[in-house]
Amino acid sequence: MAGDWDWLRGPQPSSEVPEQLCTPTASPGLNLGVQVIGSNIVGNDVVELAAQYMAEHARLELWIGSHEPPLGFRQQAELGRDSSAALLVAYEAWVTFETAYQASGNKVDQVRDEREELKTALRRAVDALIRARIE
Repeated sequence: MAGDWDWLRGPQPSSEVPEQLCTPTASPGLNLGVQVIGSNIVGNDVVELAAQYMAEHARLELWIGSHEPPLGFRQQAELGRDSSAALLVAYEAWVTFETAYQASGNKVDQVRDEREELKTALRRAVDALIRARIE
């Protein structure tokens, strides 16, 4: 029986959620979307990706809750770890974009690279959430 839990003893990735993702809801994944969409500094293409991320996050949560047979603790932990990793990558890209935008004097044309990196990170996060449900 002890061998069944050996996977918990190995190095675990940091699951610490940045404080900025702890509000306004209890879901860091949804809070990232709220920050991006509510910022008024991104275009509709980024808003669409942030909303898609939020939708995929909700779909994964629904899938986990309704899975038959119910997922075990280890499966849920692995899904949570993958979801958190995708969230943190997208969040880092968001912070980089937001910081660059402010440093540019709020000039969107000067943060094109950061904007593209944010879009790429959001797409990858969406893909990770979708993969979690189908693998």
